[in-house]
Amino acid sequence: MKKTSLNDIALQLGVSKTLVSFVLNGKGKEFRISDDICKKVIDLAKELNYQPNRIAQGLRTGKTNTIGLIIADIANQFFGKLGREIEQEASRHGYRVIFCSSDENPEKSGQQIAMLQQSQVDGFIISPPMNSEEQIRSLSKSNIPYVLIDRYFPEIESNYIVVDNFDAAYKATKHLLALGRKRIANITVNLDLVNMKERTEGYKQALLDTFVEVDENLIKVLPFSHDNKDIDRAIKELVGKRNNKKADAILFSTSKLGIMGIECISALGMKIPNDLAIVSFDDPDAYKICVSPVTVVNQPLKEIGKIAVQVLLNKIKHPVAKNQKITLKTDFIIRKSCGS
Repeated sequence: MKKTSLNDIALQLGVSKTLVSFVLNGKGKEFRISDDICKKVIDLAKELNYQPNRIAQGLRTGKTNTIGLIIADIANQFFGKLGREIEQEASRHGYRVIFCSSDENPEKSGQQIAMLQQSQVDGFIISPPMNSEEQIRSLSKSNIPYVLIDRYFPEIESNYIVVDNFDAAYKATKHLLALGRKRIANITVNLDLVNMKERTEGYKQALLDTFVEVDENLIKVLPFSHDNKDIDRAIKELVGKRNNKKADAILFSTSKLGIMGIECISALGMKIPNDLAIVSFDDPDAYKICVSPVTVVNQPLKEIGKIAVQVLLNKIKHPVAKNQKITLKTDFIIRKSCGS
């Protein structure tokens, strides 16, 4: 089916294409076009389901009212929910969002940035994968507005919105210690990611501040693209029959790790929290309906999404605006899985 053009509307109404363009861009009064003609143009555009060519519009105005969003893993419920919050906030400001998922692959992320630039997006919101520093530096040098979310690169001057990962992991670990758990494990992913590194540092500091020795054997670092076999191996090393120094609690650094880990723990016939206390970052719906609902570090997704869009739009409107480095607090929600 042929897409409706400005020319189609102009021909049906017997007016010029330029007049139609002025009306649909809200410039009817500026060019003294009558209210009656403006109404006819707008009504016909709606009837014919006219959709503006964003790229052509961008070439004329320098803006497409479009944001490029690159997240780490769209299949991960955390990023899916965060993407929805960003889209809703952008829509309130008259912007569309083009979604991409890098799958923590810097090569893929680079291709997506190039593609979105060709689509004339006005700016980027990015959850940058490891080894993508040069891509971010390139955006900075090109003066393209962007905001980093979930993680950032400390050595690069940029806008970012993150949570206090150190404090969140510290409080979660201290809570388990206060309940009498002494051999608390931490299952995480690649520590080259600044947010994962900070979570493990918070976990370690809580142990040290409570005079509990940090046992590196209780820290399991999995690849970002981990699967059930990786989790199964890590859990068995922590609580298996051959282990004389079994973990009595686990802090999962992501909900994906937590969901897979709980499945493995159940398969081993262990009971949560009697045999093993559990705390996890993030709060997917599945955690609330477990036999032992999971205690979580809940990140403020609505606030992250809202602020990310607002900071980006401010940068689009004011390119020389000072970069904003925003760190938000998390909520610690106590449920049955930690034994409290």
